[in-house]
Amino acid sequence: METPAATALIRKAQYCRCGIVFSDRTGRVIALSRDFGWPENLQLEAGFQLPAELSRLHPGQWVFWGEDWFVEAAGRQTAEILVFRRLRMADQLLGPYGESATNEEMVRMVLNNPYEGLTVVDTEGRVTFLSAANERWLNLQMGEGAGIALASFAPASRLAEVARTGVADDAQIVDLQGKTKITVNLPIKKDNRVIGAVGRILFQNTEQLEKLAGRVRAVELQVERYETLLDEMRGHLYTFDDILTANPLMLGLIDQARRIAAASATVLILGESGTGKELFAQAIHQASNNNKGPFIAINCGAIPSELIESELFGYEEGAFSGARKKGKPGKFELASGGTLFLDEVGELPLESQAKLLRVLEERRIDRLGGTTSLPVDFRLVTATNSDLFTLAKSGKFRSDLYYRINEYPIEIPPLRSRPEDIPLLARHFLAEVSRREQLPMLGISEEALQILAQHSWPGNVRELRGLMRQMTWKAQGRTIEPHHLPSTLNKGRSRAAISGTLAEQLDQAERNAIVSALQAAEGNRALASRLLGIHRTALYKKMARLGIDFDHKANVPYGDSPGFDGDSCS
Repeated sequence: METPAATALIRKAQYCRCGIVFSDRTGRVIALSRDFGWPENLQLEAGFQLPAELSRLHPGQWVFWGEDWFVEAAGRQTAEILVFRRLRMADQLLGPYGESATNEEMVRMVLNNPYEGLTVVDTEGRVTFLSAANERWLNLQMGEGAGIALASFAPASRLAEVARTGVADDAQIVDLQGKTKITVNLPIKKDNRVIGAVGRILFQNTEQLEKLAGRVRAVELQVERYETLLDEMRGHLYTFDDILTANPLMLGLIDQARRIAAASATVLILGESGTGKELFAQAIHQASNNNKGPFIAINCGAIPSELIESELFGYEEGAFSGARKKGKPGKFELASGGTLFLDEVGELPLESQAKLLRVLEERRIDRLGGTTSLPVDFRLVTATNSDLFTLAKSGKFRSDLYYRINEYPIEIPPLRSRPEDIPLLARHFLAEVSRREQLPMLGISEEALQILAQHSWPGNVRELRGLMRQMTWKAQGRTIEPHHLPSTLNKGRSRAAISGTLAEQLDQAERNAIVSALQAAEGNRALASRLLGIHRTALYKKMARLGIDFDHKANVPYGDSPGFDGDSCS
C-alpha cells in the first residue's frame, strides 16, 4: 500500500524524471513508480526481490547500475527507498567533477554560447540538436528544430556530408538566413562508428575573422622585427676569420683560441687597451657550443661600484629606491645559455668579486630583493689590461677568483710589437670607413706606411682605426701621403729615419717577426719555425742572412754571428 508520503515522493520523482522503489528490510519490492522506463536488465514489480548489490545499500550510499543508471539509497524508516535516474550528460562528460554546479553550468554555457553556436545532425542530415543561439538566428521555438533536414535552412552547409562520410571539414563560410557565419564541421563517433556530426560557429561574421587576422599579422610582424634585430645583433659579432693579422704570434693565439672555444674553460684575455680583447671574446663565443645563445658584454670599469651588483644580478620590484616596476633581469640571467664577457674585470669591487666566485661555483643567483635562487648557465670570458697576479698578491683582487678565471689565459700583443699588421689593418680600416660613409676608396703610400710602422701606437688598434677614419675625411686626392698624417707622427723624425728602400723595410719587418717568434718560443728554433709557418732550415737561412743570433737565457737577440747549433741557443 502506498502511503501519502510515498505518493508524494513518487510524484516528485516523476517531475525529476527519476524512478522510486520502496522495499522492506529483506529487499523485497513493496511499491514503485508507475509508467517509468526501468533498466531492461532489472525486472521491477511488487513482490520482486532486489539484487543483493541494491538491497544492501545504506542511506546515502549509491552505485552505478549498468552503463546508464545511477542508483542511490535514501530513507529507511518504515521501508527502503531506492532512487533510479539515468546518468546525466554532466555525469558522463565530467565524471567525478559532475557534482559541481559550476561545472554543470560550464557545459550549459558551451552548448548555448552565442559565439560557438552548435548544430548537430544524424547520418541522414536531420537535426538532433540546435543551441539556443542557433534557434534564435533561425527564428525557431525551443526544440522546434529537432528532426528538420539541415538542407532546408542551410543548403550550403557541408555538415550532413561530414556526418555521412566521417571526414572533418576545415573552416568554411556559410549563409544562415542571410547572415554569414564561419563554421567548422566535425564527425561524431561512437565505438569507431560515425553516428552524426556537429557544426560549430567560430565567428559570427567575416569582420571578426578579419580583425583576428589583422592581430595575427601584427604579432607576426613584431616577431619578425625581433628576429631580424636578434639576427643583426648576432651578425655583428666577430669570428676568428675577422681577425686580420700576418703576425706569427697572433696566428698562434688564434689557433689556441679556436681549440679552447669548444671547451668549457673560463678564458682570461690579457692585453693593453685597444688591442682587440672583446673581438677575441666574440670570436670565442661564435666558435663555442653556446653560439646560438646570447653574447652579453659588460665593462666593469664603466659602471659605478654601487650599481654593479644590480647590473650583474638584477633586482626585484621595490628592491631599492628608483627600481623599475616589475624588476629587471641581470647580466647573469641574460647570458644564460650563452657567453658572459666581463671586460676590465680587475675593476670589479672586492665584495662583488666574492659574489661572482659564488655564482661560478654554484651556478645560481639571487636577485637584489629576491627570495628565490635562480639557476644560470653561461660561459664566462673575462678581460683586463691590469696585472691581476700583482693585484692578487697585494690583496686588491681576490686570489681565489683570480685562479678561478685564469683557467686559460690569452695575452694579445700590442700593435707596436707586430708592425707587419699595420699595413694590413690600415688598408682594412680605410676600406671599412669608405664603404660605410659611401666615400671614394683611398689608398695609402709606402712612405706613409713607413711612418705608421715607426709609431709606438699607445692606443693600439683602436688608435690606428681612429686615425684611418680621420684620414678618410682629411686626405685630399686618392692616396694618403706623409703630409696628410698628423704632425705628432712626424715630430722629431729626421729625413734619415724615414729613408730606406722597400727591400730594406721588408728585411726589417722580417727580422722583427723572427725575433718575436724566438722570444715567444724562448729560443727554441723548431717551435719558432712552426709559429712562423716555415721550415726550420728556412729559418736558419733567414737568421743567417739577417744576422740574427739569440740569447735564450736573456730572451734577446744579439750579435751578427751566423753560427747555430741545435734547436735552441746554448
